[in-house]
Amino acid sequence: MEELAQHARAMYDAARAEGLSHDEADERVTAQLDRWRRDAAALRRKAGRALVVEPPQAATSTLLAGLTQDVRYAGRLLRRQPRYALLVGLTMALGIGASTLLFSVTYGVLVKPLPWPHADRLVLLKEARGGHLPRFGSFSNAAYPAWRENPATIEGIAGWSQRTATFAGAGDPERLRIITASASLFHVLGARPLIGSLFDEKDEIADDVVVLSESLWRQRFGADPHVLGRIVRLDGQPHRIIGVLPDDLAYPDRLTRAWVPLRIMPTSGNSLSMFNAIARLRPGATTAQAASEGTARGRNAPDAGMTTMAIFGGSGPIEISAAPLREALTAEVRRPLVVLLIASGLLLVIATTNVAGLQLARATTRYREMAIRAALGAGGARVARQLLVEGLLLGLAAGGAGLLLAWLLHRLARPVLPADFPRVNDLSMDTTVVLFALLVSLSTSIVLGLLPVLRVRRLDLVVSLAVDGTSPVGAGSRSRTAQARVLIMAVQVAIASVLLVGASLLGRSFVALLNADRGYDPSGILTARLSLPASMYTPERRYAMVDQILTRLAAMPAVSAAALTSELPLTPGGSTSAFTLRSRDAVLTVQASPRIVSPRSFAALGIRVVAGRGFVESDTDTSPPVVVVNRVFARRYLGNSPLGARLPMGLGYQTDDVEATVIGVIDDVRYLTAADSSQPEMYYSYRQFKGRVMVPVVTLLVRTDGDPRALRLALRAAVRETDEGLVPDAVATMEDRMLMSIARPRLYAILLGGFAVFALVVAAVGLFGVLSYGVAQRSRELAVRTALGARSVDIVRLVLGHTLAVTGVGLAAGLLGSLVLTRAIGSLLYGITPHDWITYAGVSIILIVVAAGASFGPARRAAHLDPLRALRT
Repeated sequence: MEELAQHARAMYDAARAEGLSHDEADERVTAQLDRWRRDAAALRRKAGRALVVEPPQAATSTLLAGLTQDVRYAGRLLRRQPRYALLVGLTMALGIGASTLLFSVTYGVLVKPLPWPHADRLVLLKEARGGHLPRFGSFSNAAYPAWRENPATIEGIAGWSQRTATFAGAGDPERLRIITASASLFHVLGARPLIGSLFDEKDEIADDVVVLSESLWRQRFGADPHVLGRIVRLDGQPHRIIGVLPDDLAYPDRLTRAWVPLRIMPTSGNSLSMFNAIARLRPGATTAQAASEGTARGRNAPDAGMTTMAIFGGSGPIEISAAPLREALTAEVRRPLVVLLIASGLLLVIATTNVAGLQLARATTRYREMAIRAALGAGGARVARQLLVEGLLLGLAAGGAGLLLAWLLHRLARPVLPADFPRVNDLSMDTTVVLFALLVSLSTSIVLGLLPVLRVRRLDLVVSLAVDGTSPVGAGSRSRTAQARVLIMAVQVAIASVLLVGASLLGRSFVALLNADRGYDPSGILTARLSLPASMYTPERRYAMVDQILTRLAAMPAVSAAALTSELPLTPGGSTSAFTLRSRDAVLTVQASPRIVSPRSFAALGIRVVAGRGFVESDTDTSPPVVVVNRVFARRYLGNSPLGARLPMGLGYQTDDVEATVIGVIDDVRYLTAADSSQPEMYYSYRQFKGRVMVPVVTLLVRTDGDPRALRLALRAAVRETDEGLVPDAVATMEDRMLMSIARPRLYAILLGGFAVFALVVAAVGLFGVLSYGVAQRSRELAVRTALGARSVDIVRLVLGHTLAVTGVGLAAGLLGSLVLTRAIGSLLYGITPHDWITYAGVSIILIVVAAGASFGPARRAAHLDPLRALRT
């Protein structure tokens, strides 16, 4: 009471110093004391017994009763402030939801154990020759047999390769992805059948059995358990069903529909076959030990001469490497996922700091409430518990909403993820993900609850009861709370700048990939793959069928060009050949990729002929053999006069002595990605292979001036009219194929761009809120400045200067951090460097403009402040 009287006396002296009379000063002090009494009485009625020191009771019952009262009171506060609760809850829910979603993807892809028993001992093997990796596959039949004889570091090794086949015998024919695998594959994996049995050594020799996937078994046979022994056809060849493999154990993934035996024959002469290899380590063995043993065993393997050169791009001793299966499967997505997970964490930080600014402002406005609580007997621990309960209630509610948001986005994410994204089927909102969301919610809730606790822990009852919501003149920007708000603003700007720089770099890289010159024009092209296996079609029949299909397609009014190619751009794999070429100066070893095309293929793909000519209809089996090469081939092997040079015809034409004349040079084509360098290529006309060996898989090309998707039905009809059993596969436009090839960069750019936009919005809202509150707190200071002659433009300059200064500090910190962090995405960029100055300058301008826009409203209110009213209220 003595302190209260002293403060009343101080208020009276201050009023007299302002020029008020004795009665006016006494009236002001009395009115202030009446307001304090009414506030205390109102708070006592609302809080009830929670504000009174309770008599001693059982500790447990007292604690539970107090917690119940705290929860009820916190709920009432949030109901009375719905806009605040909605803003905080939505901000935190978005941050928690994004973090939970990225954690679920990262955990499912990079951390979650593989489904096979003891999967940590499974390794992928790769073979190199003289440091050169193979152009396709990863292991050869030269090194494979050496591992099968009592290896010390592995329990077993298996080889496998992937292809598509026409499945018939249960409904309409359908193109399926199947795996040809050695009999040891399922033993190495430790897989068990759902029904029936899996491969063994005799099946590898018989080569007429098939294991179905669970999904194919249910789809085509209605999960009939009596399907064992039934005959189906793969590319026309009969296969007997011996078992069904659960989808969870499908290898290499669940897109595989069936498995057939692969017989790996030892190499002889210049023959060399390539496939993929997987092994299981013995307990206690390491990948380094397995690689060392494999290298030592493989050194005795025979060299296949030019075939080795063609496949590996060089020759030399065999080198074997071994990598854990999980790491090998996810190697290409590991860094992007980690970057996105860090970005989602930064998003959560910026959401938390935004809410922290609101909490600090709210704690300041509740000084009087906390002081009255303390005056009525509530101890510091009691007040702290109330504030923590409020933070926990709001944080857990936001966490639940964030988890629901993550679940909804998770359901949408699986169909959106690229088709080649690893372990898509292992993604799930399991217990680990839910516990992560709960941990994040609790952590942020405790942090947000502690902020007001720290703010009110040294509460001065008299000063707090006397404070009227504004800071003393000159103290509005010097208090710890004001400094904390400034720090929060700077942190938000820094994080937003980091995310904006990363998103801008990825976005510009994606645009560069989209607009890159690949050597062909993908617009207006419809493509379809045709499989013509030797078991069903002779070379003569292949030629006749392809000729008929192209004739039917070319006759359609909407088609401007119909063609075929043996290898389509954006399709992985392919073939290579090697041979010696004698020139005037030396004997060169040529390594190039041969392609079979039709006369209109260059026109259909929009490939430019830069010298000589392309193929014409008169280039047939009765005319001299001709060949077209690309620029890289001509520059590397033929010098300045490529036209007229003689190259081996090869490809089983007749004999290796037949030569073809170079009649043209075409522009380089990037077959896989725009970032790949072009390789030497040789093109041959399919019309010169009539009645001879021709590739078993070709791709049809149809160019139109309209929408190529409208030709899908017509293309299928043309194929069906030629052969009822022929099923076109992978029917898609060339533009869709191109978009699929850059689906991962597009996904990364979209995700990081979304994070950056959210961070920018949160930073703008945070700046606006903090500035608005700061102007309200500094109203007396601004009023004094105005009363002393400051103009409106001076007040605006003051507020804008403060904002831009804080923004500049945060921007500088963010850009410095970006210089370091963007190195992590350097390998994901195309056509742009991680330190691109245009990106950094653009992000700086955007943030400065947004900060200036966010400060416009508070600055305008400060400029129009009424000095008299501000000083009196």
